[in-house]
Amino acid sequence: MGRFGRRIVLIVGLPGSGKDAAAKAIEEELGFRVLRMSDELLDELERRGLPVTRENMRKVGMELRDEMGPSAIAKLVIRRMEDLGDERGFVINGIRNLEEIEEFERRFGDEVITIAILASKRLRFLRQLKRRRAGFDKEGYEEFLAEDREEIRTFHLGDAIAAADHFIVNEGSLEDLKWKIVGLLLATG
Repeated sequence: MGRFGRRIVLIVGLPGSGKDAAAKAIEEELGFRVLRMSDELLDELERRGLPVTRENMRKVGMELRDEMGPSAIAKLVIRRMEDLGDERGFVINGIRNLEEIEEFERRFGDEVITIAILASKRLRFLRQLKRRRAGFDKEGYEEFLAEDREEIRTFHLGDAIAAADHFIVNEGSLEDLKWKIVGLLLATG
């Protein structure tokens, strides 16, 4: 799609890589609506009366995938997108597997662009220590690495990252990330 057409930007990356910051930059600079894959899981946790933890989100996500297939969360987000109507563009934050990418591509074709946000594990760990998201972020480095392995193993997150159309290394400031991602989208318009 050209610069003036609708875009569906899929953001994938490991925890602490900067997915939220990238999505926010696209929202602020290009006016795209941000939808988080995890919001579908949060809604389901609330319906089930479960506390919000990474473990519960992972468990419920796997249950939904068992019921609806590996692209279950993408299907739920697509329904939400359709309910919202046609927007200039959407940023879908938190892609977890290759099947989710494929679900968006089947539905939206060449409107879809997948961007992987990458950062070193030490930097991602330091970011998590700083943000301290209760029920999610680990205080010990070994626990953090174990969570990474679990995300990769459970969801095949590495496959989704490898399937990205573009890669952005987020090792600098928020301003650097903002202009890298906005610049990429404008250049690929």
